[in-house]
Amino acid sequence: MKKKTVMEKEAFETPKVIRKALKENQNILGSLAKRLQNHPPPFVMTDARGSSDHASTFAKYLFESRLGWVTSSAAPSVVTMYGANLNVDNALVLGISQSGQSPDVCEILETSRRKGAITVAMVNEVNSPLAALADYVIPLWAGQEKAVAATKSYISSLFSILHFSAIYLQDYHLLSQLEELPDVLEETLTMDWSNAVEVLKEYDDALVVARGFGYPIAQEAALKFKETCSIHAEAFSGAEILHGPLALVNRDYPVLMFIQEDLTYRGMLELAQKVISLGGKPLLAYPRSLESEVNITSVESVLLPLPPSLDSLCDPIMTIQAFYPMIAHLSTARGNSPDNPKNLKKVTKTR
Repeated sequence: MKKKTVMEKEAFETPKVIRKALKENQNILGSLAKRLQNHPPPFVMTDARGSSDHASTFAKYLFESRLGWVTSSAAPSVVTMYGANLNVDNALVLGISQSGQSPDVCEILETSRRKGAITVAMVNEVNSPLAALADYVIPLWAGQEKAVAATKSYISSLFSILHFSAIYLQDYHLLSQLEELPDVLEETLTMDWSNAVEVLKEYDDALVVARGFGYPIAQEAALKFKETCSIHAEAFSGAEILHGPLALVNRDYPVLMFIQEDLTYRGMLELAQKVISLGGKPLLAYPRSLESEVNITSVESVLLPLPPSLDSLCDPIMTIQAFYPMIAHLSTARGNSPDNPKNLKKVTKTR
């Protein structure tokens, strides 16, 4: 059996991490939810870089569609370089970070707290500078991540955002589905995506496409293509790609498509047909509960099945769980190391 990379080993630890977060974060998330139920924020500002910023995009889709909170991603240089005086009084400012050390992310949270915001840190290092600046600290429980490319901490961020929202909304159906999610993620890790490696290892460019709650997962996947495989991949919404980027698709051009079982899936399958008509090669990741629908486009597609859908909000988490081992295998197939990508280091500090 081929030896697992550190990145792959860490990705396989995710179900255990989620079980820990589910058990340990109940009280702190309940306390935060109660405060915000009594005093809903006028808006939410997220504060993150890299993979954590992609988790913030997931928070935007969730908070806006389910909680009605307008959510925007902070541009740190507005404060750190241009010295802007942001009016964030009573807003919720959510910092997400693995290390909690980047000066710009910390400065946004520090300034926001001073200006009267409710500050929250979702962070893997609970003794970090970012955690010290927050009114509420939500541990990610991922433990040490040795591989440069984050895996389990990213998924724990997605889960924590979802867990908080379920508690805030008192959505007992979603809470019950989250209880099942660790077992489903273990099943997800048995999915065979080796056919994706065989296709993608020959390419230096690709598109990653999704809609709605899947789009932040596409962002994360595109980043991992770059940092672990030296493949130039870009993430696009299934709607936005029609406004120009589709011109990139030519014969056998790979388009990795993430599909979840919600209102967006029919449009994504229609887009897959469009890619085929242009000569491209769609790689379709989808819950098995959509199998009869996906089979319509299967002849010219590479199929990447997932376990049947729980709540559709969990589908993107299953998708990225399956993606991480695949991208680690792709990296080694291309002669790279997913654990030590060139030009990168584990903790990045920017201002």
